[in-house]
Amino acid sequence: MCSLSCFEVGSDICSHGGVMLAIDLKMGSPEHLDAAPVYDNPVVDNQVMEERNPTLDIIGLYAQVIVDTVRSLYDTAEEEPNVVYFGNMEATLPKRKYAMSASFARSPWLSGCLPQPPPISLVNKFSTWISRDNDSDLDSLWFEHKFPRMLRVNAVCVKQQFFGAHPLDHEVAVLALRRFNQLDVEAQAVSKYLLWREVLEPDFSTHALAGEKVAHIKAVQLQIAHAHHDITACQTFYTPVILDHGWAAYMWDMIRKEIHILDPLCAQPVGAEKRHATHQEAVSQIHEALFSCLNEFFARWHCTSDRWKRKSPKITREVFTRDESGMCMLHAIRHYDGEKMTWPLTKRNLDTFRQTTVFEEKLS
Repeated sequence: MCSLSCFEVGSDICSHGGVMLAIDLKMGSPEHLDAAPVYDNPVVDNQVMEERNPTLDIIGLYAQVIVDTVRSLYDTAEEEPNVVYFGNMEATLPKRKYAMSASFARSPWLSGCLPQPPPISLVNKFSTWISRDNDSDLDSLWFEHKFPRMLRVNAVCVKQQFFGAHPLDHEVAVLALRRFNQLDVEAQAVSKYLLWREVLEPDFSTHALAGEKVAHIKAVQLQIAHAHHDITACQTFYTPVILDHGWAAYMWDMIRKEIHILDPLCAQPVGAEKRHATHQEAVSQIHEALFSCLNEFFARWHCTSDRWKRKSPKITREVFTRDESGMCMLHAIRHYDGEKMTWPLTKRNLDTFRQTTVFEEKLS
């Protein structure tokens, strides 16, 4: 598997900061509609109201802003031959494969194949060094990784988001998740071909929520249809999702037919009803996109897309902010075993998680 690498360049491309939006969708008044006016007809009025879903509109608009923003990061770059870039489409679908696995891979918590944490003394030394005022030294340092699509992230952005007050952005999230996947593969003692979890990159959910044909996104095809491991043996699929109120993660359990909504803001009482409605709509869209890909890329997938249960486990008792939700999402994906958080999501643990994660990225 290709590993993350660091190199120096003189480019101006930089991973964007967290996109902060306040989208206010207002229903059009009758005088602005092209249709002929209808007077005192409650049946027609109800039909008009039901045709638009403000929650879906907000989700779609926000996702489209993310898509446009990420795509613009690579517009000025000279594209390398045979390298996939964000949003590249493929007109044809991959040749369908049979879902051959007779069973699923074991959970790493049960098999004992978890990545070993780095030495805390080295983590502390590295954290002290990178926390200094050394942005001028880091400005020319970039992380680059080309599979399943081109990723370039400036080291200053990593520092600002892991050790500063900046919210996690789309590309830095991709960087962290790719490194997590490498650690999962390296930790497999028996077979590096079998993984219990498949963590889809944020590209998947972002394109799905923007209403795009996800099965034709080249990076999605490479990650799912052309994975380096047997993806049909994965019991769980995780996907990060960035919404207008912050980051979250969704998990699909292929055996239990359950979708777990891992919301870092679950302990925040303010806006709880709105967040719940948003998650329900987002889950529906991503669920449809996921099974569209699985059924297009594989014949006789293990289960169908209907009759799935949804659960919202309380993954933390502490109140986190929107800007902290990105790191909380990474923590949840890394330490949720399908039933509980194996490492509690607390403020103190999150600080340690930030340090170990950025240390692991540096060593990649």
